[in-house]
Amino acid sequence: MTRTRPRRRFTKPSVVVGVGLGLALLVVPAPAPAYVVEAITTISAVEGQDRTRLDAAIQAAIDDVAAHAVAFTPTVVALIDARLIGDRIFLFVLLADQEGEQAVRAFLEERLEARGPGR
Repeated sequence: MTRTRPRRRFTKPSVVVGVGLGLALLVVPAPAPAYVVEAITTISAVEGQDRTRLDAAIQAAIDDVAAHAVAFTPTVVALIDARLIGDRIFLFVLLADQEGEQAVRAFLEERLEARGPGR
């Protein structure tokens, strides 16, 4: 004769806990996604010969990136670096939406601290 174990059924407390957890997951709001993007764009190095032309070219390039490179409306736009490579000036632009502003602030503060005093 084969002995079988009786099947253990869910007890009422475990069912209540399971239902409670399920409801809690439905009630807790999901965090809003934060968008932070670094984009690279370039301008001609010839623009750098005149400060006024350089400023205008940088602003136009950043405006173009903000309008066309991301699918969200940036609330933070920061030029974080520029490098002259050959006959082009490479602009490294950081863009973030409202939820990403805090992440950008933390990044920029850490970057300033890493440079150290007087740099």
